[in-house]
Amino acid sequence: MRVEELRTLLKAREFRPFTLHTPDGAAVYVWHPDFALLSPDGRTLWVYQRDYSCEMLDVMLITRCSVPAAPAPPSTEGAPQAGAA
Repeated sequence: MRVEELRTLLKAREFRPFTLHTPDGAAVYVWHPDFALLSPDGRTLWVYQRDYSCEMLDVMLITRCSVPAAPAPPSTEGAPQAGAA
């Protein structure tokens, strides 16, 4: 994975959790950007989990990233119209 792609995911204004996959079949879930630390040179990523366990990943060895689809906006069907009496 390119470090620019990873930075884009971590700095997204509407952050969505994602999963990083490695060649050995491991899957590392990034649930919040505050719990992922990218080294200054962009080579290493530290990811902390809710239980405070930590994984260190070599960014160049991340094979793919899974990002779930964005939730659909709420339906306005059946909602009262503005100005309707």
